Amino acid sequence: MDRFDALLINVGNQTYALPLLQIQEIRGWTAMTGLPNTDASCLGVLNLRGNVLPVFDARRILGKPAPEPRPQDVIVVAVMEDKPFGLLVDGVSDIVEIDGGSITRSGEEAWSSHLVEGIARVGEQLVPLLSLHSLAGEKLSALPAAA
Repeated sequence: MDRFDALLINVGNQTYALPLLQIQEIRGWTAMTGLPNTDASCLGVLNLRGNVLPVFDARRILGKPAPEPRPQDVIVVAVMEDKPFGLLVDGVSDIVEIDGGSITRSGEEAWSSHLVEGIARVGEQLVPLLSLHSLAGEKLSALPAAA
């Protein structure tokens, strides 16, 4: 891999990277409709141009404190296997091009996590590359069919 285009997001006091090619749009906070009997990280659904969009709290998924959503929070709309979903994050900081050679892939590393595909050097900072499939894949398939 020669390069990796990424969206840098902020969750808690940490910066993470998401694969830019899977990002559809970035939206401001919008109130949503809650769903019963769903994973605690599922905040509910919202209407996105006539489509029902499930939204997950990235803070809960990543084990960060999860205060009530605030107006300054951001919803990153991503698409995985033709299914759009939202991730509530504290903010979006940049779009960057990461050299593939600066990425250490997870595997047998001591820091390995199913949520992290690798660690990239962005300037002087180490940034975890999050796996959208691990963040929301199982959660999406567990939602009621209407969502």
